[in-house]
Amino acid sequence: MHYLQTTIMKSFCLSGIGVHTGRALTARIEPAAANTGICFWREDVKGQNNKIPAKICNTARAMLCTRIENNEGIGVNTIEHFMSAFFAVGIDNVNIYVDGPEMPIMDGSAYPIVKALLKAGQKQHKYPARYLHIQKEIKVRGENGAWASILPSSGLEICLEIDFPDPGIGRQRIDYSFSTSSYIEKISAARTFCMLRDVENMKHAGLAKGGNLENAVVVDNGKILNSDGLRMQDECVRHKVLDCIGDLFLTCMPIFGRFEAFKPGHTLTLDLLHTLMANKSSYIVKTSSKESVATRGFLNLPKAAAVPA
Repeated sequence: MHYLQTTIMKSFCLSGIGVHTGRALTARIEPAAANTGICFWREDVKGQNNKIPAKICNTARAMLCTRIENNEGIGVNTIEHFMSAFFAVGIDNVNIYVDGPEMPIMDGSAYPIVKALLKAGQKQHKYPARYLHIQKEIKVRGENGAWASILPSSGLEICLEIDFPDPGIGRQRIDYSFSTSSYIEKISAARTFCMLRDVENMKHAGLAKGGNLENAVVVDNGKILNSDGLRMQDECVRHKVLDCIGDLFLTCMPIFGRFEAFKPGHTLTLDLLHTLMANKSSYIVKTSSKESVATRGFLNLPKAAAVPA
């Protein structure tokens, strides 16, 4: 059985501030042709190549976000929540036009993006989608004991453990098996988070200029500073799942594998993906998969799940 590539049916716009730049930003999301993938365009850039395909080979080092850039150095930051939403609802080809150097943060989660995508509708192309099937374990290590690995699996599984010194976050673990419906229900609304003690350091580094309690969970010595509290008890580790899914989609295809990590972060996940893609014997690419039809994409979702309130 071949799962067909998809795009959205209708264009839409999302506006908000950039969490790091503090700038007002608008992103216009439009349908794209088959085999073109996820592509970002910097509408504020004139006289240079402003097209930035979302591919692992285009990633660049950045603090506290995922950045992609083209061969002229034109890039866009904080794409991970959009990438996560595109993957989760089964969008393979789409163009994103943004009027600044960063994507709008919205409420700090992927939920507003998922909701807009579901309302925009999904259109199938006549070309089969490709899948990356992990064949053997690949592992990388980061700083302070952090590590990440990916192993063979019959679907996309994510097992994460985070460990933060503030008891408001502490040590949290999750073992998650992906499906579009479970992502909408259990992952999409989880917001980005930080410790108050780190906010000033981020601001001194020129980051988090647009961060506030409307777009991030902030903790201080065990206390959640947001007036509405947490959306779920383990919201922080669920947001890490959201981020990982967005970064993993930079392979340009769904992954059949089990991603495991301790103290996960964008740099660690991207290092793992670079290592994976450089090791050709660690994966195979297929265009047929019965399992994916049941887990990814919203064409056959129950009506109640297809358009969240």
